[in-house]
Amino acid sequence: MKVAIIGLGLIGGSWGLALRRWGKSEEGKSIKLEIVGFDVKATQRSEAEKQGVCDRTTATPMEAVQGADVIIIATPPAAVRETFEDIADHLVNGAIITDTASTKRQVLRWAKELLPTTVSFIGGHPMAGKTSSLEGATADLFKNCIYCLVPAPTAREEAIEAVARLVEIIGAKSHFIDPDEHDSYVAAISHLPFLMSAALTNLTSESEGWREISKLTAGGYQDATRLSGGSVPMHLDICRTNSDAIIGWLDRYQRNLSELRTMLENAGMIDERGRSRSLESTNSVPLQEYLERARLARERWEEEKARQPERDEMAEVVNMPSKRELQAEYTRMFTGGFFGKRRSNDNGSNEQPRKK
Repeated sequence: MKVAIIGLGLIGGSWGLALRRWGKSEEGKSIKLEIVGFDVKATQRSEAEKQGVCDRTTATPMEAVQGADVIIIATPPAAVRETFEDIADHLVNGAIITDTASTKRQVLRWAKELLPTTVSFIGGHPMAGKTSSLEGATADLFKNCIYCLVPAPTAREEAIEAVARLVEIIGAKSHFIDPDEHDSYVAAISHLPFLMSAALTNLTSESEGWREISKLTAGGYQDATRLSGGSVPMHLDICRTNSDAIIGWLDRYQRNLSELRTMLENAGMIDERGRSRSLESTNSVPLQEYLERARLARERWEEEKARQPERDEMAEVVNMPSKRELQAEYTRMFTGGFFGKRRSNDNGSNEQPRKK
């Protein structure tokens, strides 16, 4: 089996290391796995070979995908479209293509528009990662992480099963999800936190008193601003391909902050003009309840996370949804939303001519 990895950063590098480790196992040896990598940076290709991410690298993505059974596109979101354009005419019939981008709706649109109908596309997004690049790649990066899978309606059922098996091989857990829901959810728990971190960093560092403020920074500030040190090109791509979902959550967050501001005004013993107020004239109950709700919600979330491995061990094996079930789940995509239902041909195929 030949696997091509396009994009040799943290995620692509970790995919390669995890697959190569599996390739040395008894099961992997019987498959005769070959991994070919490509990255736009020659230094990245050289480093990937040095780290053992792949068996070899190529100078172009077209060379990398020639004869590949599986193609993993681990580029920033906006580069996925260009990659599809580059490789579309060089894919073998029946090839399986997946990606790792953190937004899915736009990627699925590009896949429908640019990829030939003779291949299967299954969108993917591993809920794992850190700010480092290839130097931080590890075979265990995906261990026990949720790996979102969003198959295109035209994807063959056996291709979906193959990608789910690869996800299992690298130690992750497949989670099938609607693309609209995916993009909204990650906007809330990933994209918005990054922008909050960036906003706090800019707010404080651009303050006239930053020189003195910076001397007082400790764990709280470091935790809250850590995300702002992430890749600017990657997060810019995320913002551009998921702007509507992020704006929706940003609007809700702003309303939440406005409510919090009112609570602070009512609870404060010093008003905005610096004048003292008597304890009897303040009302801290709403603020206390607000903070208590947050504390309890965080505790519940941590407890749920801690119990998850135990529940996974006790849970019965759940059969992967069939292609028919997956397609039914996506009926709103591309008709009004994204994809519409497609009538199968007499032979059961959902293939349609590729659009030029």
